[in-house]
Amino acid sequence: MNKVLFKANLKNNWLILLFITGMMLMYTTIAIGMFSPESAESLEGMLKMLPEAMIKGFGFEGIGTELTAYLGSYLYGFIYLTFPIIYIVVVSQNVIVKHVDSGSMAYLLTTPNTRKSIALTQSSFLVSTLFLILLINVMTGILMSITMFPGHLQIGPYIALNIATFGTLYLIASFDFFLSCFFNDSKKMLSIGASIPILFIALKMLSALGEELAFLKYFTLFSLLDVNRILGSGSFTVTISAITLLFGTGIFYGSIVLFDKKSLNI
Repeated sequence: MNKVLFKANLKNNWLILLFITGMMLMYTTIAIGMFSPESAESLEGMLKMLPEAMIKGFGFEGIGTELTAYLGSYLYGFIYLTFPIIYIVVVSQNVIVKHVDSGSMAYLLTTPNTRKSIALTQSSFLVSTLFLILLINVMTGILMSITMFPGHLQIGPYIALNIATFGTLYLIASFDFFLSCFFNDSKKMLSIGASIPILFIALKMLSALGEELAFLKYFTLFSLLDVNRILGSGSFTVTISAITLLFGTGIFYGSIVLFDKKSLNI
C-alpha cells in the first residue's frame, strides 16, 4: 500500500468525509437526545398522525420505548444507509475512474508503484474511511447513551447491528469500486454506481408498505438489515456479516485483478 497516495486521497476527499460523518453524528445525537420512555411514546403518537405508507417506508413502524430498538428503527432503516452510500459512490469514483478519465492515472503509473499497489491503496482508503465513519458514530452513540441513559443501551446487540450494517455497506462499496475499475468514464460509473444502491433503498421502502409489495424484499440487498432479527439473534448477525464480508472481499480482489489486467487508454 502506498502511504503517499493514501494521504493524497485523504486530502482530496476530506470534505465529503467530514460532511457525511457530521450529518450522521447530527442524527445520532438528535436521536439519543430525544429519547426517554415517555418521549418515545410521544414520538409514537406523533408518527401515528403521519401516513402509514411513510411510516413503514422509512422504517419507523417498529419504533419502541427501549433504547436499542428505538435507535435501530430510527437510524438504521434509512439514515445509516443513505449517507454512507453517498460517501461510497463519490469516493469510489474519485479513487480510480476519475484518475483514468482525467488522465492523471498516467502520472500515477509512471511512479514505481504497480497497478495492484495503486488499486489496493485506493480500495483500502475507501474501506478504512467507511469504517471510520461508522466507528465514530457507534462510539458517540455508546458514550452518549451511557452518559444520558445508563443501563438502557444493550451494547452487545447495538455493536452487532453496526457490524451487520458495515458488512452490507462493505458489499455495496466493493460493487462500486468494481465499477470504478471497470469503466474509463466517470459519468457511466456514477450513473450505475448510484442507481443500484438507490434502487435497493427504494425497493426496501416499498416492500414495507404492505403484503402486496412484500415480495420486493427479495430484490434488495438491504433486506439483510432486519433490525429486529439482528438485535434478537446473534447467529443471524454472524451469518449475514460473514456472507457480506466474504462476498465483498471477493469483489474487491476481483476489482484489483481487473484493474491490473485491463487496457487503459491514457
